[in-house]
Amino acid sequence: GFPTLKLFNRGVPVDYHGPRKADLIVRFLKKSVAPDVAVLDSDSGISNFVKSDGSYFPIFIGFGMNESAISKVATKYKQKAWFSVAKDFSDSIMESYDFDKIPALVSLHLTYDERNVFYGPFDDQFLEEFIKQNLLPLCLPLNSDTMSLLRDEERKVVLTLVEDENNDKSKRLIKLLKAAASANRDFLFAYVGLQQYRGLVESFISDETELPKMVVWDGTEEYFTVIGSEKIGEEDQGLAITHFLEGYREGKTVLKKISE
Repeated sequence: GFPTLKLFNRGVPVDYHGPRKADLIVRFLKKSVAPDVAVLDSDSGISNFVKSDGSYFPIFIGFGMNESAISKVATKYKQKAWFSVAKDFSDSIMESYDFDKIPALVSLHLTYDERNVFYGPFDDQFLEEFIKQNLLPLCLPLNSDTMSLLRDEERKVVLTLVEDENNDKSKRLIKLLKAAASANRDFLFAYVGLQQYRGLVESFISDETELPKMVVWDGTEEYFTVIGSEKIGEEDQGLAITHFLEGYREGKTVLKKISE
């Protein structure tokens, strides 16, 4: 598609899949030349690092961890997150970031006001799994900027279609989706509003469709609906989400194609 951006690493062209707004492009490029792991040695250093780097990319801070413990995964996921280790910090920092022992790896999504703590084990498999699960927020709002984040996502997307993601009913539903996402990390949960991204929502609905509606999607031209969970009513939506997930896992699904 156009416009197309290319990065050249020692003369080798690489496709650019980062944000498209001017200020975020600059931030992305600065990140590309930053160290894989930042070493923080004071409370002020931690605060400055978070304030300067945390508005678009997720942040991972290893409290009481050696740089070598996360250097491998930091290199692998450098283009998707900021990584750091904190060598010296106060009890107030522990309280602020909600961990009570070390070593601890804290993930931050400042834009979505989300924080998660991992106490190990810190071997490569478990460490990378925690990082992969926290590269994206619990429930991702889909728009023209965030759609690119699905490019490398291996999990199925539990996508909820709403009329307007900014109204109070949708906000209450999104809170329930976040709770479900926390308990079902093998899925990526996302939502999108008809008023915010009409073209995408209309790909999954017809004139008779009642919103909100949930589907399971993998980013291709096909998606699944769940028999008996064609819509999410206003009453006991938490139970409706549970029934939808159970129905999908049990194979009570209908395969459909998105419309042009």
